Amino acid sequence: MRKHRTERNLGDVYKYFVYSCISWASDSESSFRPRERNFKLITLRNESTDTLFVNMVTDVVWKEAGYCDVMGIVLPPAAKQKLLLPYPAAYNIYFQTPFTEEEKLEVRTDSKLRRIRLRAGMTVFDIE
Repeated sequence: MRKHRTERNLGDVYKYFVYSCISWASDSESSFRPRERNFKLITLRNESTDTLFVNMVTDVVWKEAGYCDVMGIVLPPAAKQKLLLPYPAAYNIYFQTPFTEEEKLEVRTDSKLRRIRLRAGMTVFDIE
């Protein structure tokens, strides 16, 4: 995800530079317009018996000041949280309870998925 995030930013910088050069060479007001933003409503649901602490990291840049990351979500047991997220985007969801280690789940908002159910231990597999 970090590689994709860097490639996208460098691509935007390159496009801005090219449009600036064209504008300067042709003495016109040509300007770079970033991609349009679309959004999708996603619901996070805590199916565990403990409170979950959730952070969502993405590769989508928001207003040139930073990424469209969603940090610091606290979900009590059996609670749900609705989020309006950029579409399409890829998210790495990091979550944990106060008593478990951090887990990672990768989600793309371009799928038909609208509900994400989280519970402690759902990504841990015993390999013997």
